[in-house]
Amino acid sequence: MAVDKDAYDRVSRQLNIAVRLLGFWIALVSLYFLFQALDYRGLIGWLAELQFLHFDRYWPTLTFVAMTGLFSLPLVALVWLLRMRQRHSETFGPARVDDARIIRGRLARLQGFFAGVSAGSLVAAIIVLILRMQLPVDSGSPRSIVLGSPDAIAPVEGRAVITGSVDVDETSQFNENLLLVKRTLYFAPVRAPGDRGPLRYFVEVKREDVKGPYNQIHFPKDKERLVHVWRFRVPGIQFTPYMQGVLRRRALPGEIVNLYRYAGYKVDDDNYVLFSAPEKLSWRYYVLAGEFALSTIIAGIAAFLFGWRKRAVDKRIEQDDLGSA
Repeated sequence: MAVDKDAYDRVSRQLNIAVRLLGFWIALVSLYFLFQALDYRGLIGWLAELQFLHFDRYWPTLTFVAMTGLFSLPLVALVWLLRMRQRHSETFGPARVDDARIIRGRLARLQGFFAGVSAGSLVAAIIVLILRMQLPVDSGSPRSIVLGSPDAIAPVEGRAVITGSVDVDETSQFNENLLLVKRTLYFAPVRAPGDRGPLRYFVEVKREDVKGPYNQIHFPKDKERLVHVWRFRVPGIQFTPYMQGVLRRRALPGEIVNLYRYAGYKVDDDNYVLFSAPEKLSWRYYVLAGEFALSTIIAGIAAFLFGWRKRAVDKRIEQDDLGSA
């Protein structure tokens, strides 16, 4: 009987380790696909384009959850196999496991899963902050970049002043939704006079008639026109371009890149975006780090509560073992 219970406890330990790894893995995979969803690139971007092509709309949350679940399937399968092995011992073993040990096992799995999520979220928050440190610094004198001159071939990231012709009539709106916080950015292409090549430079522009950090997009009622034109005009809008700010390479969101391509423009993959302030670049990283930190705290509290319940069951099992001895 002791041998059977030792085997059961060994499987329980293996299952607890697998559950911890599953929680840790889910947190890190979530970070990976979250960046893809925000940048509209990689596998998420490809799936989004397929959805637009076949359904005329994109389900970002469903796509994100589906990809996270799909890439977590191997660990989910491992946990399921170990659980089936453990359940067989609970029901059909020579020495049937008592209910208290079964409850302890469930609490241990829940504790381990949330502990894994907490640890993974903490690592994800640290990774986001490390990526934040790689952003251009807002220091020194701004570099002058005249589009069409040699200075615009391969400029250095950082503070810059751009000289060129801004096409505010082709301004794009980018709504960024980070679960708990949202914001809206506007971008417009800027070129050298007479340049008809692919769009390579973009500047952030300010919409004068809207207040607040977020502005919901209201599509025209004529959906057929929207599908064929890929863009629409809203009368009475005024935009002011920022010609001085922080230059960032390949910072134009993939969603906006595709938007311009659908409108008939060619967009250079090696593009540059001039943001009005460094906070516009770092905003995403601080929000993501804060959300993963919040996930760390919530999952940590859940792990503590399940661990506290597990310790209470452990004491009860010890008392039962002493009583039976």
